[in-house]
Amino acid sequence: MKIVSLSYGKFPAVSQLHRNFQPGVKRLRITLDLVDSADYKNNFSSIYNQLLTIMPTLAKHKCCENWSGKQGGSQIAPRLTSGIPIKKMGDMSDYAHLIEHVIIDLQCHIGDMKICSGITCGYQFPKYRFDLFVECSDKRIGVFAANLAVYLVQFLRENQTLPPNSLYLIDLAQYLTETRYTRVSSNSISQKLGWKEEIVSWALEKLRDLHFFPNSKSAKVKVR
Repeated sequence: MKIVSLSYGKFPAVSQLHRNFQPGVKRLRITLDLVDSADYKNNFSSIYNQLLTIMPTLAKHKCCENWSGKQGGSQIAPRLTSGIPIKKMGDMSDYAHLIEHVIIDLQCHIGDMKICSGITCGYQFPKYRFDLFVECSDKRIGVFAANLAVYLVQFLRENQTLPPNSLYLIDLAQYLTETRYTRVSSNSISQKLGWKEEIVSWALEKLRDLHFFPNSKSAKVKVR
């Protein structure tokens, strides 16, 4: 599971795919490669429920309201799994779709977006590649949200549990965004938030890895 590319713009060609896309709002395009696996279907509910422990607002998402199936066909929207408000297809596209929703949730929580819609588009070839188009009012927050979403879901897929201290990443990103911190030090943040300094140091380094800060040297994917 990896991000192949990130780009930012209006992408007018996808506007007609979701009637809730807001006119004039830019979008982040995330091209994502997944690895096909037989256990995708079995682990989805567990991964989703663990994400709810740090992102409870995922449970309030509305999904596929206008989904009409394949072009020219009459297939109805896939049924919801009990207790999961994200519609499933029963294959690896469910994880691309889940990542889309995690990105939306993170942007709303960290960047204070009031409304955010997205869509997941699969490639005919290669079949493991997907384009996610997500409304994005702040490019930096969107890029971070995409990287964090993939990190969380991939870690859950590989370890069946959330990364240690993962909630700190979301809370620290939100705090730094709200306060517009310009001089970041683990000591000052530790005193402000009442966190252990080693936790703050770890979280700051992880935020750099996930491209929260502009021009992060550790960024693995170029953003256009």
